[in-house]
Amino acid sequence: MSRTLNWRLAGEDLVLHGDKAIYYPAEQTLLVADTHFGKGAFFRRKGLAVPSGQSVDDLQRLTALIEQFSARRLIVLGDFFHHRPQQGEPFLAQFPEWLSKHSALRMESVVGNHDRHAQGIDASISWHPYLDIGPFRLAHEPNPVPGRHVLAGHLHPAYSLSVSRERLRAPVFWLREQVTVLPSFGTLTGGWDVVPSPADQLVLVVDGELFPL
Repeated sequence: MSRTLNWRLAGEDLVLHGDKAIYYPAEQTLLVADTHFGKGAFFRRKGLAVPSGQSVDDLQRLTALIEQFSARRLIVLGDFFHHRPQQGEPFLAQFPEWLSKHSALRMESVVGNHDRHAQGIDASISWHPYLDIGPFRLAHEPNPVPGRHVLAGHLHPAYSLSVSRERLRAPVFWLREQVTVLPSFGTLTGGWDVVPSPADQLVLVVDGELFPL
């Protein structure tokens, strides 16, 4: 078990991280998916007693990853926001302050299904329908693309293991022949149980440690 795992994919060296991220050394680029910033505020606005502070914690996790890898570029693979933030929500103040501490960082996001009404909220984010980097297509939805290996999110993949009467369910990196799906980065995001084919590979994320299955 380890917090990082070197992985060869589509002829390129990547680093999987136990905080549900991928680092692409050749491009000095950090990749995460489904941050869903502002989800707690959205729930509280709907009357659900969700604790505050998740966005700050997730931004601090990003800071730790950026500093660990000395990343020059951060790309979110869709669903950067959970909804269109409203005036007065904490994240609208927290994010510019966080960005000011990472002035050399290039901040980008693929447009996810939750982002479609949130683009333009912060001009420091460059939005894209998708991005091609090296042999990879960076997208939100995990659909194969001819000639590319797709890195995507959207599904919040998880996997369940059962031993005797014990059951463990945890996020996974789901590595398939043409598509790799990252686990969701956001604290308040749930998970969808994947059913891998025999040719697929799963890397389980448990307490920040990686366990290839």
